[in-house]
Amino acid sequence: MKPIKTPEQHAEALARVDRLVARGDKLTVKQQDELEVLAVLIEKFEHNTEPVAPPTPVEAIKFRMEQMSYRQKDLAVLLGGASRASEILTGKRTLSTQMMRRLRDEWGIPADSLLGGNDPEDPPPGPDGSGALDPQHYPMKQMYDRNYFPGRSGDWRNHRKDPVSLLRRLFPADSPLVPLPGFNRQGGGAKSKINPRALEAWRERVIIRSAEEKSLPPFQRDAMDAAFLGWLASLSSLAQGPKLACEALEEKGLAVVIEARLDHTHLDGAALLNTAGLPVIGLTLRHNRLDNFWFTLFHEISHVLLHLSSDHPALFDSEIDHQKTDEIEREADRFALDTLIPPDVWQEVRKLHYAAEIRATAAQLRLSPAILAGRLRREANDYRKHPTLVGNRQARSACGIDDNTWPK
Repeated sequence: MKPIKTPEQHAEALARVDRLVARGDKLTVKQQDELEVLAVLIEKFEHNTEPVAPPTPVEAIKFRMEQMSYRQKDLAVLLGGASRASEILTGKRTLSTQMMRRLRDEWGIPADSLLGGNDPEDPPPGPDGSGALDPQHYPMKQMYDRNYFPGRSGDWRNHRKDPVSLLRRLFPADSPLVPLPGFNRQGGGAKSKINPRALEAWRERVIIRSAEEKSLPPFQRDAMDAAFLGWLASLSSLAQGPKLACEALEEKGLAVVIEARLDHTHLDGAALLNTAGLPVIGLTLRHNRLDNFWFTLFHEISHVLLHLSSDHPALFDSEIDHQKTDEIEREADRFALDTLIPPDVWQEVRKLHYAAEIRATAAQLRLSPAILAGRLRREANDYRKHPTLVGNRQARSACGIDDNTWPK
């Protein structure tokens, strides 16, 4: 079996995975090995086909601080003061030549990283009053093809001559949206580069869709108790469980919008407040796996119930499968993990190794085997495990979405 190097080979590998997964428990040992190898090759190709930008200076500093367990006071000693260290980490101050030399010589940070470009904590001007809309910071063609701009004719060659007017359709001058407050960069460390303007556009698209497509009752926060959430998790045992779960949440007044991610966002989901101050969950289904769907959904429910507020109106979750260091994200992870599989149950589930016993236990718990397999993979930090159980390429169809119409 050879590495995947072209889109055509990628498509062939996905088709082969579909055929193998369709056999279920009838796979031979050789076919199970083939499926595991294909999963690794596909994941590597998909990771490599999205360019990863080099780290910015602040990213490089934060990565080294996390790696070496340094604190901000350690940086302050190195750079000559607490206020100076704080200004550097928040992007309010650039590094001087002397600072770069100290960071290079004493902390071992490569000079190339310290000479990097824009810091993501100081994003390019956007529709937040900090400057004019600059189309070069947005994936304009991708947004156009996905109907982000009201009144588009479908003639990109004509509209691209005046891209600012297109952005004004998405971000009107009197837009009540507050500036993008930041986002939760989960995983990826210093290698992960996210375009905050693309996130901002995606947020606006989700909020617009939630208003145009959803007619919901008032949000019933009190109704989303442990009993309801346990029942919601049990829907995972049904073939159309994801679709039914979204509908059940909307009956409680919580809008759920599925919108494909934009390039350079690595986005899995988000919890948002709309212009009326009501919560909205956005999902990208970028991994198209059932285990990822259920974990992301409950992670965002946690944000809605525990963290979303006027001070934090947008919480984005990128690379959600990765381990986090942020306290809010760890709390949301714990909520999702313990709600889907309660801690006492998990003590028994964690002992499972074979597909047949995972399926049998899932049936007893009235849960999808994907939830159990996904948790076992996560805890082992080995995403090659249980490839036939996590619901590969099944999340979108379970949500009632035709994969042929999904943005490529």
